[in-house]
Amino acid sequence: MAAAVKHPWFFETDTPANALAGRRLLEQYLADHGSGDLFAASIVYGELLSNVVKHAPPGGVRVWLERESGGYTLCMRDSGHGFDRKALSKTPDGNAESGRGLFIIRRMCRGLSFKRTAGGFVVRALLPA
Repeated sequence: MAAAVKHPWFFETDTPANALAGRRLLEQYLADHGSGDLFAASIVYGELLSNVVKHAPPGGVRVWLERESGGYTLCMRDSGHGFDRKALSKTPDGNAESGRGLFIIRRMCRGLSFKRTAGGFVVRALLPA
C-alpha cells in the first residue's frame, strides 16, 4: 500500500508578487485531478495572496495543498504577523478598503483557520468540494 502524499501540490517563491503565477498552477493541478470548485479555489488563493502582499513584511511565501477527506485544504505561509480573530468575525462596510478579502474567503470555504508560528503566519482554507 502506498503512503499518502501529505502535500500533493506545492509552490514557493521569495517574492509574494511572483506567487500570482502559482494560482494558474493550482488551477491546473485541481483540474487535472477533478477536484473541487476551481473558481472558488482561484478566488481564495488570490485573496490570501493579496493579504500577504499588502500586509506581510518582505519575504517569501509558501503555498501548498493538503489532501483532506473529501477535498483539499489550501495552506499559505508568509513571514508576517497575520491578522487577529476579530477580523474573521467582522462583516466589512461596503465602502471599506479592508476586510473584504477575509469576508470573501470565509464565504467561499468550508472552513478557515490560522496560526502564528516561529516562522511566520499560516492560513488554512478548506476548499469547497
